[in-house]
This record gives sequence, C-alpha cells and structure tokens, in this order.
Amino acid sequence: MDLNQLIGRATGLASGAGATLLRRLQHVRVPGAGQASATDDPEVAARRWRAVTVLREPGEVSAALPAPLAALGDRVEVRTTPAPGDRGTELAARFRGTPTEDEVGELRAALRESKALLEVGEVLRMEPQPHGRRAATPQGAALEGAAQAAPKEGVL
Repeated sequence: MDLNQLIGRATGLASGAGATLLRRLQHVRVPGAGQASATDDPEVAARRWRAVTVLREPGEVSAALPAPLAALGDRVEVRTTPAPGDRGTELAARFRGTPTEDEVGELRAALRESKALLEVGEVLRMEPQPHGRRAATPQGAALEGAAQAAPKEGVL
C-alpha cells in the first residue's frame, strides 16, 4: 500500500469516527443548557420558534417583513422582540400548522436571508465558486453536499 492510499484510508476512518462522535454529541444534554432539539418529539421540534438576532432596532425590523419571510405568507407567524443586552432585535418565526422537514429548512433559510438583508442589504452567495470547481474526490463531493444543505440546516 503506497503512502497516498494510506493517507486516504486514514482520512476516511477519521471522517467516519468524527461523524459518529458528532451524532452522539447531538443527543447529549448539558446541565443547565436545555435539551438538543434532535431528541425532541419531531412534531414538537417542528412547531418550535426559529430565531435570529438582527443588529437593528425593533422598529426598523417590524416596519416591513423581509422578502424571504414574506414569501412564506400566512403559513408562518412572525414576532420581533428586543434582543437581550441591547444587542438589536430578535426576529422569530414558526409555522402555524405542523410543517414538513423541508418546510422547516425553508424557514431557517428565510430567517438567515432576512437577517442578511436587514443588516447588509443583500444576501451573499458563493455560487458560482470564485475558485472554480472542486476536484471530483469523495471529500470534494461531501463538501459540495454540505454546502448545498447548509442554508436549510444552518450548519457548515
């Protein structure tokens, strides 16, 4: 086995171990910090308020609903409250009924885009990639998949 194969195999094993560890940590409850939503009943977790903190005064945020949230229409409830410690405004939304997993992802992406629009005035995109295409390797494919899922999952 040459060095490149050895490094590739070690990288694959490390990635698998890291993914397993993260999956287990997702269900760990830290005393005093609440409980991870991953362990909640799916229907309860789906009805939870999703929120972002926007660096704007509450009056500026509640004046007009940002386009990404407005696109969800009457399907969502939206509320704005002053963020703790004078840190702007907390913009929160949730579906009126029980949403699907894809709808929850749409809501998360809409909140994130609304925050960007309110704070910066535009939503920054990385498509097309400024540095070109990633190499067609297993790691490149995994990174492409993670980048596509990130707006709805909130993790990258």
